Amino acid sequence: MTQPLYFLSGLPRSGSTVLAALLNQRNDIHVTPTSGLIDVFGSIVQSWENNPVTKAQNQTNEHLYKTLRKLIPVREDGKITVDKSRGWVNPQIQKTMGEVLSSPVRIVATVRDVATCAASFAKIAKPENLAEFCNGHLIGHLKGSYTTLHQGYIEHPENILFVEYDELMSDPQAVVTKIEVFWNLQPFAHDFNNIDGKSVAEDDENAWGIAGLHDIKPELKNTGTSSKEILGEFEYRFHAPKFWKGETKPKKDILDFQVEAAMRGEFETSEAMCKILLETRPNDDRAAFNRGWYSLRHGNLKEGFELLDRGRNENVFGNPNPSSMPRYDGRPLNGEVVLLVLEGGRGDQIHAARWAREIVTRGGVCVVSCMPELAELMMLVDGVSAVVESKVAGGVYHKYHVLGMSGYLSFLTVNNAPYIPCKIIKPNGKIGLRWQGNPKFEHEHNRVFDPTPLFTIPAELISLQRDVGIDNIPDHVQKPCIDTWLHTKAVIESVDKVISSCTSVAHLAAAMGKETWIISPVLPYYLWADGKESSIWYRNVRLFRQEKFGDWDTPLAKVTSKFTEKIRRVK
Repeated sequence: MTQPLYFLSGLPRSGSTVLAALLNQRNDIHVTPTSGLIDVFGSIVQSWENNPVTKAQNQTNEHLYKTLRKLIPVREDGKITVDKSRGWVNPQIQKTMGEVLSSPVRIVATVRDVATCAASFAKIAKPENLAEFCNGHLIGHLKGSYTTLHQGYIEHPENILFVEYDELMSDPQAVVTKIEVFWNLQPFAHDFNNIDGKSVAEDDENAWGIAGLHDIKPELKNTGTSSKEILGEFEYRFHAPKFWKGETKPKKDILDFQVEAAMRGEFETSEAMCKILLETRPNDDRAAFNRGWYSLRHGNLKEGFELLDRGRNENVFGNPNPSSMPRYDGRPLNGEVVLLVLEGGRGDQIHAARWAREIVTRGGVCVVSCMPELAELMMLVDGVSAVVESKVAGGVYHKYHVLGMSGYLSFLTVNNAPYIPCKIIKPNGKIGLRWQGNPKFEHEHNRVFDPTPLFTIPAELISLQRDVGIDNIPDHVQKPCIDTWLHTKAVIESVDKVISSCTSVAHLAAAMGKETWIISPVLPYYLWADGKESSIWYRNVRLFRQEKFGDWDTPLAKVTSKFTEKIRRVK
């Protein structure tokens, strides 16, 4: 029979060391300090699996398991070894050890709120730069341990007994009783007020560069580490669900409440939260990004775009900037090539294409990087000399770059449309309709509405929908083939007006100078944040705003009533 082997694992700074010292009071087990046994096992498994000799001999895994069984510690004093290491919870290692032991794997894992674990590290390390510390190796170790433990639990929940730090401190007897049952041990009378940490002592200074990281006090006592007090503005970075309690999402942060209030159109409440976040978390880039919307709302364009620009640190605009050259700062140009990096979704990129003309006005040559499907369209934009796909933009020769979503900061002008050519037609009463955008957009559900009222408009109606939203369109609404953006452009040229939800098609129509009515959700696109009916970005845009979250009837009624008024005037 294989010698029993149990395991102690869990999150860093969650009590595994003190629990090990407490359990070492027993006379039937020995809990090791952090052990290298798992590294030995892992090295052998890897060498075995990659060794051409074992493959050539077609040796089965049973040969491997026999080798590993010989490594299981057998103590002369008869005690069962409990090996302590974070790595035992790895799902693949659990599977392998189950085969080696020919019995269930039994892992006791200590856990604690992740933010409190991080704060405990910071309390001992006393870093001079907390921001750097929160991105350092200790925190990386914490996050990696959390991920591994979570995955190990998902795949092998039957193998793991969780021990919460707070419970260990407040009711240690209940904890050790659960462990005795889990490991099939006899009851033992522990001394909770006289714990000897020497049996699990570790050389922290050499291992982590922090002396005393695993020092043990003789009695169990909750130090009451306050994650908020110690981590300050960085605490939000460590919000993680306590999956051992069945949580699938972390507890809500003020940032979550701020976003939810904004989505409901409760702007005063949301803005007040933004101000609090900026005061308490000046380095929180997501909070700054959200605050930028309110600066735009109040007409503070430069401040607003500077705050929005901080969203790059959170990758809110999609792919990172491919350019290693300096950002263009508005200086006069003398034929230098400027790479205009278009970012975000299709509508964002169409809007930001306006900066090409500004580059040329200042004496430069504009090369645009964009989504492949927009390339043909971008070649038509006023000022564009060449177009490349975003993924290869970094290899294109240029002296400066302009980031599309932050283009205002380079030029300090709104550069009004149109900047995409459009054929002039005689009024013909045709209306182009678009009521749904990209279904993959995270907030798409907030801008989609039932288009049925639009189908009652007394005009020749033409659908501008492609791929989505085309089901159940009435027969009297024309459905032209729209396979490319040039096809879409051609249809827009053929109508008098475009009525759309806030989509890329609306941006295209507006960039062409076509009269465009946009039906906007209660939390509008950042360019419409000022709450006005008109737009400083496009001369021919009119906004019909949702006044109350979920209420599309009111803005749709305003749109359709405009046509009723026109008919009355004609009569």
